[in-house]
Amino acid sequence: MIRIGEITYANCIPIFAGLRKKDPRGPYSYHAGEPATLNGLLFSGKIDLAPASSLEYGLHPDRYFLVPDLSISSGHEVQSVILLSRIPVENLDGKTVLLSPASASSNALVRILLEKRYGMDCRYAYADGEGSTIPRECDARVAIGDGALKTYLNRSGALHLYDLSVLWREFTGLPFVFALWLVSREAAEREPENVRRLVLQLHEARDYAQSHFAELAGEFEQRLEISALALVRYWESISFDLSSEKIDSLHKFYGYAEELGFIPESPPLNFFLG
Repeated sequence: MIRIGEITYANCIPIFAGLRKKDPRGPYSYHAGEPATLNGLLFSGKIDLAPASSLEYGLHPDRYFLVPDLSISSGHEVQSVILLSRIPVENLDGKTVLLSPASASSNALVRILLEKRYGMDCRYAYADGEGSTIPRECDARVAIGDGALKTYLNRSGALHLYDLSVLWREFTGLPFVFALWLVSREAAEREPENVRRLVLQLHEARDYAQSHFAELAGEFEQRLEISALALVRYWESISFDLSSEKIDSLHKFYGYAEELGFIPESPPLNFFLG
């Protein structure tokens, strides 16, 4: 039995919906959680495979294989990973930025942008939970997930809103890879056939989802409280593959993460080859 970690945000719904439609009775169990929670479950061996933070792989590359040609990434407006600020981003030097408790990759990304693109020395604190309001003692905050997406879709001029994928693209010319599909090496050794089967089905699920966005949006708009049209546009802004350009972006991200001390060193990318 392969234990799959499932991010319940809207960005992962197409793949998981496709997987359940392709193989509703597969030898899998599903374990829902936020990205940071799934990182911990993967590391501790309580789940076997999940879409997990790109930073998690950078921290522990010896524990995982990458699932080939799968990611959650964007080369344009990703819409659900944003920086909200009381003041323009270029004026945040010396100010306090509230980081997300749910996303290691997004936190690392905003720090790389602030410190390497803008040359700023900011103070950082962690939020107690997700949200789109900025506490009085802070000047900006990172927001992710469905709450961030709704903030993006319903944005007003009250706060400055920056899409972190756009900022990375402007900085590097590359898309940003927010999550990689990781499989534990222990599971790959324990159940190679089931992992191989699941990898193939994940590729099939992605292909199915990409040709059925409108249908899936109709199924999920009420639960997510996001219109079907907005969901289709959102999913079309996300890339679910791991192209050579995205691999180049990963290497650049890991290089900056190593330079700033977020990971010990930029890791080699080791794929599950089945």
